Amino acid sequence: MAKKRQDPVAGLRSIYLQDVLLPVGKGVANSFSIQPVFPFKLSSNLKLITYTIVPFQSLPTLNSGINQAHIPLDPLSVQSGASNAVFGLGNILFNGYFSSIKKKGNISWGVGPAIQLPTRTNEALGSNRVSMGPSFLFNHGGDKFSAGFVIQNYWSLGGEGINKVNSFNFQYFTYYNLQSGWFLESNATILNNWLADSGQQLLLPLGGGGGKTFQIGNSKLFYCATAQVFYNAVKPDIVGNWEIVLQFQFIL
Repeated sequence: MAKKRQDPVAGLRSIYLQDVLLPVGKGVANSFSIQPVFPFKLSSNLKLITYTIVPFQSLPTLNSGINQAHIPLDPLSVQSGASNAVFGLGNILFNGYFSSIKKKGNISWGVGPAIQLPTRTNEALGSNRVSMGPSFLFNHGGDKFSAGFVIQNYWSLGGEGINKVNSFNFQYFTYYNLQSGWFLESNATILNNWLADSGQQLLLPLGGGGGKTFQIGNSKLFYCATAQVFYNAVKPDIVGNWEIVLQFQFIL
């Protein structure tokens, strides 16, 4: 199960709870998200993997001089015009990956749309326009080591100023399996906001951590808990040097 859950198009029904901590300005921004993953069989050799991110975000008070800045907050971009601290629902991101059921060797893949919905409860937490674009997923599995990536770019349908979106996401993930369900991992998202000022567009986190896949008692359910720490090697000026990602997964 530890190896199977590392393949993003394996077809496991699961729910992730993820918490991201990222220094912004003189405070720490937080994004807690609920991420259900559900597969649908479309034919004898085609399935659709749906992966939805429902974020609840908090943003610290920011200086008025950066009220047009786009602030990267994995797994989405927060656009801030806030003079006071903000908390609320962010924009929901839906990913759909069409993939082959009949897997060949250790390679798996998926392709489909990424659609961001304007569900934010405060204008500081994202665009008020629907954004969409293509998404591609690749994974190479193995007994000990596996690695892959997700690449996507989405654009807003209209919008001006902070409501205009042109965002590039590149998620990389690598795993090294140990004994008894333990593993090492590096799983992070590189963000690039094409609309930000030069030198303020890219967030590049480097690092990793570990986790364990396990069962509790006689339950048939599996669970997985992970913790990672990253150094932001390239970042906008308003973003801090570190990032923490905590995750708990219910495998249904």
